[in-house]
Amino acid sequence: MFYISMKKSKLIILMIIIFSLNIIWEFSHYKLYADLTGIPSTIHLLVASLADLFLIFFIFLIISIFRKNINWVENTKKSDYVIIIVLGILIATIIEIYSLSNGRWAYRELMPTIFGIGISPLIQLFTTSIISIKLLNLFKKYRFEKIK
Repeated sequence: MFYISMKKSKLIILMIIIFSLNIIWEFSHYKLYADLTGIPSTIHLLVASLADLFLIFFIFLIISIFRKNINWVENTKKSDYVIIIVLGILIATIIEIYSLSNGRWAYRELMPTIFGIGISPLIQLFTTSIISIKLLNLFKKYRFEKIK
């Protein structure tokens, strides 16, 4: 049986944290890319941040199914972080290979790469995921004690 009991307030806070961190990431790393989509940069970066939110929730869903509990974010294990890192890198690699090969964007000289893939996008999903969990638990410690 799948246990679902995360309060809506915690879920909303988690979504806000994830979206905010990814907006910061996208806007601060934008100069590493040559955007070839023709979409205005602000709109493109907001849509990318929203996509990042959904991708991170997909990763969290996988872990929730594996752990049979959505509240794993409040009691993370090393294996959860390993899954976040592996899936984050895998998803980013697929997106980057697809986008680079289809001319959606290119890297500027400033972008450090490994095997032709930018390091910034490779680490973004798992970095913002882990920071989001840590921030949620920090907020929980100080704020959500009253919500229980």
